[in-house]
Amino acid sequence: MSVLEKVSSQKLMLVALTLLVVYPLAVIAARLELWHFRNSFLLFIVAALVSFVILAMGLLKLSKGDKSDTPALAIAIIATLLPLSTLGSYVYKAQKYPFIHDISTDLVHAPQLLAAAKVRLESDHSVEYLASEVAALQQKGYNLAPLLVSHKPAQVFNVAKALMQHKGWELLAFENLQYPFTLEASHTSLLFGFTDDIVLRIQATEEGSQVDMRSMSRVGKSDMGVNAKRIQTFLSELAAGLK
Repeated sequence: MSVLEKVSSQKLMLVALTLLVVYPLAVIAARLELWHFRNSFLLFIVAALVSFVILAMGLLKLSKGDKSDTPALAIAIIATLLPLSTLGSYVYKAQKYPFIHDISTDLVHAPQLLAAAKVRLESDHSVEYLASEVAALQQKGYNLAPLLVSHKPAQVFNVAKALMQHKGWELLAFENLQYPFTLEASHTSLLFGFTDDIVLRIQATEEGSQVDMRSMSRVGKSDMGVNAKRIQTFLSELAAGLK
């Protein structure tokens, strides 16, 4: 008797449903800091490998089994396809975007994360901008530039601060008494609780103001495009808010 024949359709379904529960539990454990988030990622990989085996066995049994096995096998297949497709999308993003976690509109003199440096842990990334490591990768993956507007820095500062508050970002510090004006904030993701630090720098120009922005993850090697998207979205919304 082959392995495929020894494992019943009901067992495959139960294992698939059990694995389906593993993913949210791993997220909750990381979110509550019961263990390091890397342990959750490792659990995801193990669960995904087992899920793939269950999926393959389920499809084979479905092609050879009788109709009475169909409901259990269908549940097993669906229960494994859902997390596998989700994890597959994350793998795709990891391959699609540059393997960096620090994004800035100024690749030479990036805005400084002064307030973030005070709240980061020893295990977090340093806030030092490593232009030699990230600038070239960023240019290959993203097309980011400072925002140039005709408004005075004070007006830009007020609109930017209100926008940050509207987005629910935690304001860490700000400077609007001497140039350049700055706004520092942080944003924490919903699922894993990953925190990214953000700084906005507003400099006066002859025509109005130049706005530079930097967004940097505290942990992880790749941000899967999150920081660049945040900068693009924020500067676009800021420009719209100034019209």
